[in-house]
Amino acid sequence: MRSLDGALETVMPIVADVRDRGDAALLEWTTRFDGPRPHGLRVSEDRIAAASVEDDVLEALRAMIDAVRRFSEAQRPRDTSVEAAPGIVSERRWLPLDAVGVCVPSGRAPLPSSLVMAAVPARVAGVSRVAVVTPSPADAILVAARELGIAEVYAIGGAQAVAALAYGTETVARVDAIVGPGNAYVAAAKLLVSSRVRIDLPAGPSEVVVVADGTASPEQVVADLLAQAEHGSDSDALLLTDDPRLAASVEALVAGRGNVRVERTETLDDAVARSEEYAPEHLELHVADPDALLPRIRNAGSVFVGCSSVVGDYAAGATHVLPTGGLARSTGGLGLEAFLKPIQIVTASVEGARRAAAVVGPLARVEGLPLHGEAVPA
Repeated sequence: MRSLDGALETVMPIVADVRDRGDAALLEWTTRFDGPRPHGLRVSEDRIAAASVEDDVLEALRAMIDAVRRFSEAQRPRDTSVEAAPGIVSERRWLPLDAVGVCVPSGRAPLPSSLVMAAVPARVAGVSRVAVVTPSPADAILVAARELGIAEVYAIGGAQAVAALAYGTETVARVDAIVGPGNAYVAAAKLLVSSRVRIDLPAGPSEVVVVADGTASPEQVVADLLAQAEHGSDSDALLLTDDPRLAASVEALVAGRGNVRVERTETLDDAVARSEEYAPEHLELHVADPDALLPRIRNAGSVFVGCSSVVGDYAAGATHVLPTGGLARSTGGLGLEAFLKPIQIVTASVEGARRAAAVVGPLARVEGLPLHGEAVPA
């Protein structure tokens, strides 16, 4: 992803200050960046209970929660138990994390969907404590929290909120993992604390690649490109097409939009190869035969067939917390596994432990660890 060097330099003293001075530093940095907190750092349960939104927004939130829950429930990994060697049984059991912090942006507008995408799989995993940090706790975010049974919401954001979640303060208890999107400073702070807590991924500006042929509707392609470009001037929206007429039509319709680009390719195969090199957050296929392309696609956060990527943002149950900046080559979006940890259990019978000496002894000797060998009597 784009370099975070500048952001890292900026957030290092903030993170260190909150780590060392707790609430005092947290309040100072929050007041400096987001204004005074006349009601304190934590949002009261009364305020959460009183929050309200329009009826259609509430119904949409509930539908989104249900879709994400359904998709998350199907992702649970199976525990395994194997007699890996005679008399030795090795198990891997999946356990939920105890506490998770969720970052919810609320700068230009509240993003309750980001809370849903992070908190629902956490709840499905069995996480008992979910703490929400958001610099401007608007009613839409508070209603989403209430619908999810979350009462722990803090009116803080930025690097200082990440530090509070990672190290703990007098008001904010530390967590085991920090998830959720944010600006470059949030991403940089998450990277700084990642040796102490699990983080999801340092997500950057939104990206969409549309691969389209001559059957695609120029108006729909443009609508989808502009939808992701809407996230900000640093978002990137790219059309890859082998059809000159579609390219010309889209270029005319998006003239003047600096973060929307059109690239001509000789063939659709070339378009797919270009997309694989890019490894976009969102990839849309507007082609006559998407099934012919899908087997070749490995590098994308989410792939959309027959619909806009905004369907994934809100209605499909699939996460919209996705890798950006090329990270889709090696990682995927936020899923249930982010809120689980595996624990191994090794059980040996007397005979199994005795047999193990034939393996432990020679390998411990060659690795210069004689006491390892002595710990398993023959």
